[in-house]
Amino acid sequence: MTQWEYCEVDFDGSTTYVYFYDEAGEYIDHPTKHPRLGIMLAKLGHDGWEIISSWWRSDRKVTYMLKRPCQNEWGESDRSQSKETYLKTHPKDAR
Repeated sequence: MTQWEYCEVDFDGSTTYVYFYDEAGEYIDHPTKHPRLGIMLAKLGHDGWEIISSWWRSDRKVTYMLKRPCQNEWGESDRSQSKETYLKTHPKDAR
């Protein structure tokens, strides 16, 4: 079964913010900023990302979700470590 990685692109009318997620849904890094939405979407498309959803968060902010097949294989220890990190940062979900 294909494993996916996800990317979120937020555009507020003047700045594009790009967030990358790991297999467990955690941010891989802090968001990067880009001035041009079209150029960023074109770059992501060239890197194998495809838009799977979009929605308006407000009258001036739109979000795009993208996915592509994982570039790295995740082992059981990666999943376990990611889950442990998630539960430490989201204690209410530990129930």
